[in-house]
Amino acid sequence: MSDSRFSRRHLLQAGAATLGSLALPALAAEPADADVLILGAGISGLHAARMLQGAGLKVTVLEASGRVGGRCWTVRNAPGRPEMGALQIGPTYGRVRANVAELGVALKPEAAGAGSQTNQSGMALYVNGQLMATKDWATSPANQLPENERKLLPTQLFLHYLMSVKSPLADLSDWLKPEFAEFDQLSLRQFFTRQGASPEALRLLDLHLTARNLDEANTLDTMRKFFFYGWEARNGATHLVRDGMSTLTDAMAASLAQPVRLNSIVKRIEPGVRRVTVTCADGSRHSARACISTIPLPVFKDVDVATTVPALQREAWARIPYGQVVIVTLRVLKPFWEQDGLPPSLWSDGLVERAFFSKPESEPHGTLAVFINGQGAVNLQGLAPAAIGAMVVRDLARMRPASAGAVEAVHVHDWAAQPFQRGHLLSFAPGDIGKYAKLLTQPIGALYFAGEHCAHLYAGLESACEAAENAVVRLLDDIDRA
Repeated sequence: MSDSRFSRRHLLQAGAATLGSLALPALAAEPADADVLILGAGISGLHAARMLQGAGLKVTVLEASGRVGGRCWTVRNAPGRPEMGALQIGPTYGRVRANVAELGVALKPEAAGAGSQTNQSGMALYVNGQLMATKDWATSPANQLPENERKLLPTQLFLHYLMSVKSPLADLSDWLKPEFAEFDQLSLRQFFTRQGASPEALRLLDLHLTARNLDEANTLDTMRKFFFYGWEARNGATHLVRDGMSTLTDAMAASLAQPVRLNSIVKRIEPGVRRVTVTCADGSRHSARACISTIPLPVFKDVDVATTVPALQREAWARIPYGQVVIVTLRVLKPFWEQDGLPPSLWSDGLVERAFFSKPESEPHGTLAVFINGQGAVNLQGLAPAAIGAMVVRDLARMRPASAGAVEAVHVHDWAAQPFQRGHLLSFAPGDIGKYAKLLTQPIGALYFAGEHCAHLYAGLESACEAAENAVVRLLDDIDRA
């Protein structure tokens, strides 16, 4: 190992946003439009581009949509400037925080008040046709849980059964080890049933998954994410970007020497050993000596990768599912909770699965962020946003009559309907981890892969940057060996 490669790797693995100018050997003698093409201008692609640019390479970023940020998406023209994707910057998000610090992006502490998305204790309940306060749940006739579960709130069931056995994981990377394969084969329905969950508990547990249902949710994938969240919670405070998450990705894009090429829909990739050519829907062709794709799998599976690819790797692109989430932002016109005496936020078994109240400065009565996950989101596919918004307002009024005339739908975001995402986040099905996980990062010639679906340690926003960093390290090491 050369000293230069050793130094470069350690700078990258420390989470540095940029590397400074480094003396690099040429990737190839033939001319190309850029040293490296990056496909996708989400935070993973932007982080990779900034690191490569800092290493002295010429980088071209192609983005299919008309905006940068990917699943970092602040809706600036909606009341309260709601976030449709990434929201939190955790205490261990070293790569994300390095970008924040270098670019001068302002953060603010995340409020953990009642009804916030990280604290579901301050929520009204609507279950089996009855609206109630959480204090009334244990004795309510709507509570159809058996005696041993009756005191558990619906919001508590998931962690109760997930944590009913000590996590077998001791390290963030353990989930990829073969000794944990038994959990990879288990659906959450199978796992929760083994832990004693009743049929009614399983019905309530099925309501709020990003996977379509408990049968399609992977137990090991769930365990590893909650192991990470627990580990991270012990390491400090969580922050938000003060002016919205899109402020960060906009700043990252603005720091690039060459502007991101928007509306560049990748249709074909021709990866060689030392040259990659990409053809876009508009007929434009872009060549580089290497390429990193961060395109989400539901989109990438339709890209023509014009070379020999192992059959199982192609199968992974085609079959791994992504979570389904619809987010509806409601503007509160008057504080209806003062009439029914319950918290403004809601957990329900209706169409409106979770409604989180927030109080942005620009909205005198606040907003509600309604989340509809899994099968509930699938049921809405194909409907116009206005129709979904109207359905949500009607369903909320059915469950909470005090809200009738007191809210209006101002924004609807269905991740499955976004043509360049087609889903929220990767959601392994049972058996997928052992079969596919390590293949997702396997290069094809000089085509490398990043994006949150390629992360092996982190979850959340940091996972996208972790995967970008790993791809860049691998690419630079291959350059050294060339």
